[in-house]
Amino acid sequence: MNKIKFWNKWDADTRYPYLFLLVLAALALLLGVYHYFTGESVSFAWDKLPELQVVQVPVHEFSRLLEPFTLYVDGYLITEQYDAAIPAINTWAAVALLVLLSVCLAFYAAAISTMRRIPYFAGMLLLMLLLASFNLDLLGIVGSSTGQTTLLLFIVLFAVSTYAFQAFYPQVNFSLRVLAMLVLVLLLGSLVYMESDFPALLTTLHLVNYSALALIVATFLFLMWVGYENINALLWINTQAKTPERRFSLWQFVLVSVLYLVNLILLYLRHVGYVKADLFFVNAYFILMLSVVAGFWGMRQREAYYKQLFPFKPTGAVLYLVFAIITFLSIGYAYATANDSLTVMYHELIVYTHLAFGLFFFIYVMANFGRLMEQRLQVYKIVYQPKRLPIYTIFTMGAILLAILVMRTQYRVYFYAYAGYYSYLGDLYRTSDNTILAERFYQESDLYDGNNVKANVSLAGMYREQGQRNNEILSLQEALQKRPNPKTYVRLANLYDLKQYFFEKLYVLRQGAAAFPENGEIYNNLALLYSQTSVADSVEYYFDLAQQHADNPDFVRSNRLAFYTRQAMPDKAKELMAEIRSSKYKPLRSNMSALNLLLGRGPEAKDEIFEPDSLEQVADMTLFYNNTIATINKGDTSLLKPINRYLASSENRLFMEDLLYLKGLVHHYDGRPKEARNVVETLALTASGRSGYYYNALGHWMMEEENYGAAASYFKEAKNLGLNQAFLSHAYALALNHQTDQAIEALQEVGFTEIESAIKVAKSLQEVLNQEPDAIIKSAPDRDKVQYLIAYLPDLLPRDVDGIVKSIKDKELLREALVAKVDYYMLKRRWPLANEAIKEAAAALLPEGDLRSRLNLQQMRLWLNTKNHEVLVKRMDNLYLTPKDKRQKLYLRAKVAEVKNRDREAAERYDQALKMLLYDERVVEDAAAFFARYSPNDMKAYNILLDGITYNPYSASLYKAYALESIDQGLVSYAEQALVSLSNLLPAPEYSTFKDKFEKQRQAKEAQADEWQL
Repeated sequence: MNKIKFWNKWDADTRYPYLFLLVLAALALLLGVYHYFTGESVSFAWDKLPELQVVQVPVHEFSRLLEPFTLYVDGYLITEQYDAAIPAINTWAAVALLVLLSVCLAFYAAAISTMRRIPYFAGMLLLMLLLASFNLDLLGIVGSSTGQTTLLLFIVLFAVSTYAFQAFYPQVNFSLRVLAMLVLVLLLGSLVYMESDFPALLTTLHLVNYSALALIVATFLFLMWVGYENINALLWINTQAKTPERRFSLWQFVLVSVLYLVNLILLYLRHVGYVKADLFFVNAYFILMLSVVAGFWGMRQREAYYKQLFPFKPTGAVLYLVFAIITFLSIGYAYATANDSLTVMYHELIVYTHLAFGLFFFIYVMANFGRLMEQRLQVYKIVYQPKRLPIYTIFTMGAILLAILVMRTQYRVYFYAYAGYYSYLGDLYRTSDNTILAERFYQESDLYDGNNVKANVSLAGMYREQGQRNNEILSLQEALQKRPNPKTYVRLANLYDLKQYFFEKLYVLRQGAAAFPENGEIYNNLALLYSQTSVADSVEYYFDLAQQHADNPDFVRSNRLAFYTRQAMPDKAKELMAEIRSSKYKPLRSNMSALNLLLGRGPEAKDEIFEPDSLEQVADMTLFYNNTIATINKGDTSLLKPINRYLASSENRLFMEDLLYLKGLVHHYDGRPKEARNVVETLALTASGRSGYYYNALGHWMMEEENYGAAASYFKEAKNLGLNQAFLSHAYALALNHQTDQAIEALQEVGFTEIESAIKVAKSLQEVLNQEPDAIIKSAPDRDKVQYLIAYLPDLLPRDVDGIVKSIKDKELLREALVAKVDYYMLKRRWPLANEAIKEAAAALLPEGDLRSRLNLQQMRLWLNTKNHEVLVKRMDNLYLTPKDKRQKLYLRAKVAEVKNRDREAAERYDQALKMLLYDERVVEDAAAFFARYSPNDMKAYNILLDGITYNPYSASLYKAYALESIDQGLVSYAEQALVSLSNLLPAPEYSTFKDKFEKQRQAKEAQADEWQL
């Protein structure tokens, strides 16, 4: 054992750094092995797609005028089919690679500093090439992105530090050299991350992925380095025994070596396509691991012919481990990112190098030491002391054979290397959301390695995100041609979702089942496909196979339960429920809950408290629907993808209306109000049977957004179509819009509904609205005081507001009143009083909740209006806001950027804000005013205002801005139409004042036009 641990005789200053590096090599090997087994499942993960059936659940609840308003939507019974998720990028693998590579860089620099002058310069040249591969200047650290300032700085620092040790301080021990290089790497790394133009994660991916070619070259050099070590190890095994009797004969060595070489030849023939039989082969990566282990001692043996350049201790030993770690990292990272071009390339390179150099090392041994082996001498001791065939023939002839093997495959490993490299760059730019460059690099990868899985599946994922279905199909079909996998079959089959493509989908899934006969995911999708037909036996058959091979049997049980429920098979459904009642699988619980609702049992308690953080998982979405948990407003745009797929399928024609409505819900609660309103308003116009329901939903949305005029209009449409729920809502919307007289009339009409609970609420509010402020303050219940305060807020005097607030005793109602008081002073633009009101309310409110969010939002608006921009920017991200209110930060950041004259940033942020806050007239006005100044020669400001009045046709302030902007753009007829609309929205005095302003601006515009013509 002591002979094996040759480092035991080294001094501590050399031994401990070497052992540390040895541990890192073991860690790199373990990481590589881990990613070898898990990389593909991480990068190309399974996903699940739902198919839904209607069940009524509440989707969102809010309170206005202390009255709760709940919007009910159609929930669903779910069956799930497997799908391939959008390819993920394994960023943690990149982080691990860069950390270990940085340590290797320090050890390498320390090692070359111990060399003699000429090999030192050669080692420094390799280091410079590695540094150049990082493309450091693209990070914008020092100088411009088109120069090489950063690279030159790094090279100079490494050159100076290593040369100082090599030339001036050769007596410094190895530990101190390593420590100095580690400090240098740490300092340079800190500089990179502090000064980089990109976030830390993107910077890491940049360094790792751009340096991939250099790592490939280093790996290739190492593979040639250890290419013959397994034959050398076999020689040692055969001749190492102390006595001749215990040593193996020449023919035993020949037999084992030939078997080893034959295995490599068969692997090579399989690579080139000559051998297609499923024979037993020794895995090439296992061969590499054996040769790396053997190379530990082979490196020490070879000191006889490289000692003139550098010693084994520590230089040769350290360099060996550095290159070994880089090799493990390169191969492991290729598997971690499922880069099949590189994994195949590495596999082939291992075979080629071990075959070429191993064969000639075998010839070298037989030519020089065959007779000595017949005499059973310890040949391993003199293997590098040849008498006939010189040692360099191993490398020269091996290199020639290696070149022949590579050429025989049309330089395939070269093309694989570039294909893998471009896939890495595609990953980098996809992570940075630069889809144009990402697509281009993936296409380049496919050009170098046609139909490789990594590039084509990544392209398919991008096309899926962009909704390019045909391009996605083509990419997946290409991915299946060379290296098929179950996920690609399933994803491709799922794209054939139209009824006319039934047999195409069936064909793809059967192909997948034939290629992967133990894949439960494919069988599950086959069962679901047959469930669309009347062939129930096939459904049961494939469900049985799926459950036999599935990792999660409850997944199949969930689909079975949905199938039994849809097919009206209650006995089987109840029997299945009895078996799985204690299951924790969310889709299964969801379907059980849906069945309980259909059977009149109601949901279970454990389902009622389900509150997912987001709706990214379909299981969370379905459990939400079936158990009335309102989490759809978490902002999960991926819901649009299955919705759009179902909308495109004629199989879902019975549910088409509900799916369109669900699409509108996702848009609305994900912050795309314009798209949501368009979808649901179209439904309201076309779905005659449920038009009233959809108008009612639009009214709810407008109420949520505090556009009460628009809400009242939609509720009125719903009333006219006979929807009883809209009567009371209409009255409340009018009251909140401060149209008190019309609200009282609407409250009287609630009696037509004959709904006792609604009539009672309407009478109560009517009594409140008919009172005077003094009476409210003196004798009204606290609830009535708050309702009165909110309904009459703009018309009250400050003393009335203070009187009402001070008279409220109930803590919860007082919080509502305090926030309403803040709203009052903000509306009146009395900033000092608003600030005092905010302080008063802040002391009474809970740290989280809707009221706290409203108050914090008003605080930020106050800072904006009082020009406390620095405070606003500093504290914006620390104040609690609900997910919906967080969208306002887009507008606030845009406003701050505008004030700071950062016009480009302001333009980008206003564009983002308008997509999510089109309902906020303040955002629309400010954005239009900004773009009128920022880009006065185009129609952007006009289009913004047009979108604003289209979305909220009851906003007088938007119509004013639109009318004036129409004049500026020369659209006089549109301006006059806006003026007509304003006559119905403004009181007569205010309308008259604005009309005068309107006429003056029009005359000025006409005068300007006449002057230009002259």
